[in-house]
Amino acid sequence: MAIGSNNDGSDIFWPGYVDAVTNLVLNLLFLLTIMTVAVFIFAMELGRKNVSATETRPESQASTEPAKSAEPEVEALREQVKELRREIQMANELLTPQKVLPATSVLARPEKSVDRSSASGGGLVVRYMDDAVTLTATEADKLRVSLASIVASGGAHIDVLVPTGFSEARRLGFYRAMAVRNLLIEMNLPPGKIDVSVREGKASADASQVRVMPR
Repeated sequence: MAIGSNNDGSDIFWPGYVDAVTNLVLNLLFLLTIMTVAVFIFAMELGRKNVSATETRPESQASTEPAKSAEPEVEALREQVKELRREIQMANELLTPQKVLPATSVLARPEKSVDRSSASGGGLVVRYMDDAVTLTATEADKLRVSLASIVASGGAHIDVLVPTGFSEARRLGFYRAMAVRNLLIEMNLPPGKIDVSVREGKASADASQVRVMPR
C-alpha cells in the first residue's frame, strides 16, 4: 500500500527534443504544401498563356496563308474568263453579217486559194478553199486592207477550230494560221504581239476558217 501510494509519475520520461522535432516536421509539411500549391497554380497560368498564344497565332497566319494559296486559283479563273471572252467574241462574229474577201491556195499558189474572208466586230474570218494553206499576192493585198485596223490595235489573236481527232485538219489549220501571221508580221506587227491558237472543237468544226481578232 505504501508503494502504491507513492506512485507520483516521476518515472515517466518525455524528452523535450521530441516536441521540437515534431514542430519542425509540421512546419516543413506546411511549407511543402504551400510550394506544391504555388507550383500547380503557376503551371496552370503558364498553360493558359500558351493556349491563348496558339489560338491567336493561326488567326494571324490564316489571314496571309489563304491569300497566298488563293493566288493560283485566281490566275486560273482569269485564264478561264479570257477564254470565255474569246469564245463569246467568236460566236458574235459568226452571228453578225460579215464582209467577204477572196483568198488562199496550196503550196503551188494557184490563182485563187481562199474561198472568202469576212470582217465583223473588229475581227476578220478567212475561209480557205480545199487544201489551200497559203495566200496569193492578190489575196494578200486585199487582206492587208482588212487587217489594217487589227494591226493598228497593237496586237492580234489568230484562232483555228479543227475537228477532234483529225491530225491532217490540225496540220492544215496550223499552216493557214501561220500564213495569216506572216502577213501580219509583214505589216510591221511584232511577232510577240500575235497569239496563234489551233484548238480541237466538235466533229463539225470547220478547219478552213481562220479567225483574226484584235488582242
